[in-house]
Amino acid sequence: MTFRRLFGTALITAALSAVAVSTASARNWKATPDAIARDYATINDARPGGELVLLMWFVPAMVRPDVSGAANLAAMLQKYIVVMVVHGHLDKASGTFSFEDIDTLEARDRAGRPLNLLARSDMPPAPTAMLTAVEAMFRQSLGAMGKGAKMFVFDAADVDSCKTGGMSIPFAGDTYTWDTPIPACPQN
Repeated sequence: MTFRRLFGTALITAALSAVAVSTASARNWKATPDAIARDYATINDARPGGELVLLMWFVPAMVRPDVSGAANLAAMLQKYIVVMVVHGHLDKASGTFSFEDIDTLEARDRAGRPLNLLARSDMPPAPTAMLTAVEAMFRQSLGAMGKGAKMFVFDAADVDSCKTGGMSIPFAGDTYTWDTPIPACPQN
């Protein structure tokens, strides 16, 4: 297992805790709907030369229904698109990782229309509180890796992780896409 794979796995495991998953279940390898949603919503692009791009779209299906406050969290993730991004570089000679300071992000719906990126000062209390908690958890548990993770919130507009469509994020010279509905969406 390479350092890049370990880095991505550690970051993803930490993100799971932030989405109301208990630490006891963080190593649950069963194909539960929330685990399927996490797998689908996470893009891990390990590039040549030690470069890594990691994106995670926090979708409502990632929230386990048996967790306290799950309905409120899922409703918030339906109204807002929350995306975590990491862009890192491994120096193979020293074995150290450095991270790009990402100050903005662009997201588009399936038709190519830009989604409205919300500034912290414009966000309602619920997504602001979630971001504050998730970012603090990343910094505390992952150190430099956690500081390299940046969170962005967009108005969902017409993007719905459980309806036909999708979303794309142009970033670091590539365009990362999610087709929806994601595999873990409940059947209506």
